[in-house]
Formats: sequence, C-alpha cells, structure tokens
Amino acid sequence: MNYLHFCCQKLCLFFFVLVLSIGCGVKAPPIAPHSPVPQPVKDLAVFSREGTIVLQWSIPKKETDAKKLTNLAGFHIWRRFIPSEEKGCRTCKPSFELLKELEYEVPLGGETEEKMAYWDRQVEKEGTYSYYVSSYTTVWVESTGSNVLEITWSPPFPPPVSVKAHPSDRVVDLNWEVSPSLAGEKRFGGVNIYRRSANEGYDVIPLNPSPILQNHFQDIAVTDGEKYFYVIRSLKTIEEGAIEGKDSLEINVTPEKLTPPATPLTTMAFQSPEGIVITWEPNPDSDLEGYYVYRRGENEAHPTRVSPLIKGETMYLDKTFALGRTYYYSVTAIDQSPRHNESDFSQELKVATKKP
Repeated sequence: MNYLHFCCQKLCLFFFVLVLSIGCGVKAPPIAPHSPVPQPVKDLAVFSREGTIVLQWSIPKKETDAKKLTNLAGFHIWRRFIPSEEKGCRTCKPSFELLKELEYEVPLGGETEEKMAYWDRQVEKEGTYSYYVSSYTTVWVESTGSNVLEITWSPPFPPPVSVKAHPSDRVVDLNWEVSPSLAGEKRFGGVNIYRRSANEGYDVIPLNPSPILQNHFQDIAVTDGEKYFYVIRSLKTIEEGAIEGKDSLEINVTPEKLTPPATPLTTMAFQSPEGIVITWEPNPDSDLEGYYVYRRGENEAHPTRVSPLIKGETMYLDKTFALGRTYYYSVTAIDQSPRHNESDFSQELKVATKKP
C-alpha cells in the first residue's frame, strides 16, 4: 500500500465519521441547570406536649444564594435514639436515621404559614432522643441539616383530677387536684393549661406563660356567651425542661355577665300637649344596650313596661295614658350580654295628669 492510498483511506474514514456524527445528532455534553439549594433551618425547637415529643421550625423562604425559594417540596426528619443504659457511652452512639418524609404544600391563596410542626408519636422507650431536619425541593435537592437538639424521655406523669370550672363575667376560674399517685414526687413540675373554642383544636402553646404550681388558675381572656373547652396536663421535670403528660378530663364552660348595669337616674316627668315626657341621665356602663320605661298606676302594686327598647336616647314620650289619673314612672338599663341583664328600677317620678 503506497502512501497516497493510505492517505485517501484516512480521509474517507474521517468524512464517514463526520457524516455519522451529524446524522446521529451527537452533541456536546449537557450543561447541568441551576439547582437551588434551600437555606438550612436554624431554629428547630424540640419540646414535650400531650405525652409525646413535638418538633417545630420555621419554613425556609430563601435559597443559599439569598434568592427566593419557590420549589420547596418537603422536609426530612432525622432522629437518633440512645437508651438510658447506654447514655455516656462514646463507642455506642448510633447514627441518625430518617424518621419521616414530610411533604409540604403551599396553602391556598399563597404562602401564609411561618412554622412547621411534627408530632413524634413513636416515642416509647426511655432514653435520649436527638433530632434535626432538612428540607428538599421538587427536583430533590436537599439542604444541609438544621441545628441538632435532644430531649431525655421518660414516662410522663398522670393528669390532674377533679377538674372544675366556674364561669362569671369575662372570667373562668379553674380548680383541680394533683393525682394522688404524685404525692411527695420531687420531679413534679406543675401543670400546663390549654383552652380551645368549639370546632378548634388545642394549640401547642399553653395559656400559662410558666408552669402553674398551685391548684387554681383564672382565665381572664374570654368573651361572655362563648363556649370554651379546657384540659390540664401534668409536668415532669427533666434536664432539658419538662415532659408533659396527657390530657385531663375535658371540661367546657360558658362565661356570662351576671352583674346588671347601674340603675339610671331619672330627672323629670311631666305632661305636655303631645304626652307625658320622661327624661333621665345617660347610663355610665360601657356595654349598655338601651333603656326601658315603666309606668305604675296610683292603685297598682307593680309597674308595667310601656316602652320598646330605647337606644341612644334619654327621653321617652308616653301617649298611652288616661287623662285625670296619677302615674309613677321609672326607668331601667339593659346591657349587651346574652342574658340582657336589667338594672333595678330607678326612683319613681309622679305625674298627675289633668283633664282638658
């Protein structure tokens, strides 16, 4: 084979490969698109509620490059458990395991939620439970782990007993007794109290800002006429805070205003060409609904209401009297409570009508 023939073969092979490459669509290696990474959670909180462990954290809003995070898909919850008998053992520390893959859905109407919560109900054995969370996107890009927190778990204390509620005007007084089995228990750390309205669940935050050690609590953040439900949970002191037990027997109560408004002060009652005019001073009560005017005949033992409910006025014109008779007029005040409490009768004012 001479040199010219060899060169022709090489040239033909080159064009053949070139044509094959163009025909088969061979391209350069693909360039990976930008894959946003969520910023890590930094405020993971771990605490005990209702006889188990609760995790709570803020929902990440940005990527690691500070751009807005738009494709958050969920969270991975990681847990490590060390039995009580192995606490302090450096060589028997297990690795974290995936506990839960928690999907995230953007609320209808846009992102309004600020916090996520997870209730770990797989807590049974005594020991130390450690947690951290990570988030992932719709293209399965995962963030780095959050801060790591641990809690020492042991069986919670039984709930309080004999729970009672006494309603009054915008106040509910709660009373209870500590379970007899906790007599002399040094780890008893008081109680937490929870309240809900109808068709609502209990919050993870108790009514009391700190544990209650006494057997009484006064709830002053209630509205008259609304039904409320209460449960009380015992606290067991541990190194990291407290283990909260399960609910006491749920009770419900409806606070009501029972105190009537102040008695009105009547000022004048006289006969005019249009009728008998009755006037009085404005009532000072902030929840005043209105007034009623009563009339009693000279020979009658009890007054009779002669007016509809009078709102925003301190005067009434009575046109239903009979001339030539003597009448005694009084006024009462009505509040806005569901009971519509009515005050005592004001001082009576006498009017002796004259015939034409």
